[in-house]
Amino acid sequence: MKSEMKDRIRSRRIQLDITQLALAKRLGVSRVSVTKWESGATKPDGENLHRLAQVLSTTPEWLLYGQGDSLPDDTKVVPLMKATARIPIISAVQAGVWTDSYAAARLSDVISWTQTTADVSDEAFGLVVRGESMTNPNGLPSIPEGSIVIVEPKYGQIDNLYGKIVVAILDGSSEATVKKLVWDSPQSYLMPLNPAFKPIPIDGDCRIVGKVVQITQNL
Repeated sequence: MKSEMKDRIRSRRIQLDITQLALAKRLGVSRVSVTKWESGATKPDGENLHRLAQVLSTTPEWLLYGQGDSLPDDTKVVPLMKATARIPIISAVQAGVWTDSYAAARLSDVISWTQTTADVSDEAFGLVVRGESMTNPNGLPSIPEGSIVIVEPKYGQIDNLYGKIVVAILDGSSEATVKKLVWDSPQSYLMPLNPAFKPIPIDGDCRIVGKVVQITQNL
C-alpha cells in the first residue's frame, strides 16, 4: 500500500526523533500546522514545503510523491573515546591520610601513575591490592593480588556504599584495606571476597577512605 504525504512527513519526523513542537519551531510555523499536515487536513506548499524537506533531510519530491532520492547522508560516525585521567598510585599507608596530603603527594611521593576512564575527582588515587583476601576462588567478582583499584574519596553518603567495594582504615592500623562493605542488621562488616578470610565487624572504629570505582589488572 502506497503511503500518503501525511504518512511520509510523520514517519520521517519520528525517524529523526523530532517532536511536532520542535519541527514547528524550526520551520517558524505553529504546532497546529504540523498536526494538520500529518493528519492530511492540509499540505505544506511553497516555502514551507522546501524548508520542511530540508529539516527532514529529504526532498520536496519525496514528500509530495514518495519519489526521488533523499538528501545525501553525510553523517560521520565517530567512535566515542572517553578521555582518560592520570591517577597517582599510592601506598596503603598514604591512603589513610590522602585527602589531607594529596596535593603535595601528587608531585613527589607517589609510587607511580596510572590511567582511568572512570569519572573521578582530582583527589582520586590508585592502590595496589596486596594479599589474597579479595581473590574469589568461586569466580567473579574477584580482585587478585597485584590488581590496581581506582579509589574515589568523594563518595557521598555512607548508605550509598553498602554492597560496594571500598577502601577503609581501622583504628590501630596505619594501612588501608580493600574490602566489600556489607550490612547485616544491626551490624556492618568489611567483607573479604575470599571465603577463607573472616569478615571484619565495624564497631565505630573504621573510617571509609573511598569507594572503588574501577579495577585494572595486568595479564
